[in-house]
This record gives sequence, structure tokens and C-alpha cells, in this order.
Amino acid sequence: MADDRWQDLVQRAEGGPVTRGTMFGSQGLRTGRKFFAIWWHEQLVVKLPAARLQELVASGEAEAFEPMPGRPMNGWVVLQENVAWAPVVAEARAHVEAQPG
Repeated sequence: MADDRWQDLVQRAEGGPVTRGTMFGSQGLRTGRKFFAIWWHEQLVVKLPAARLQELVASGEAEAFEPMPGRPMNGWVVLQENVAWAPVVAEARAHVEAQPG
């Protein structure tokens, strides 16, 4: 079921500057060359500003993304399935688009 949610999310997000790509061997969404969301081991991972990331983790809606155990990736979180994904992915896209370079 989660995979269906991911595929639906990709179909709705793709277009214009948003394309699919591969990051860490997983499917992802990027704007230009910068990724803002990836599908990692059946989980949605997004890149967010530090304050929003901390808010989601504190509320239990996300956890730090650790591609290798004990090595969190700065700025990235794994969203829980009960979170509305589309609005958070839109936040992630806006965050990445606002970054220089």
C-alpha cells in the first residue's frame, strides 16, 4: 500500500522541473539536480529545513534518516505512514528550490 502511495505521489509531482532520479540506489524526486524526496526501503524520506525537521521528529511524525545505522543524514527525515505526504513533499520541494546553487 505504501508503494502505491509513493507511485501516486510521483505521478502528481512529476512535470516541469520535477523529474525522477536515483539516489542511494532508490527512486527519488528532484528539482533540477537536487533531490527533495526519495523512496528508501518502502519509506518516504524528505529533505526539510532544520526547524521543520525537528518539529516533525518531536511530534513523532518522522524520524531522522540514517542510510547507515548510527549515521544520520543532515536535513533528511523518514516520514511515518500516517502523515499526509503531499503537503510535506511540497514543503521539501520548496526548501530545495530555495537553496542556492
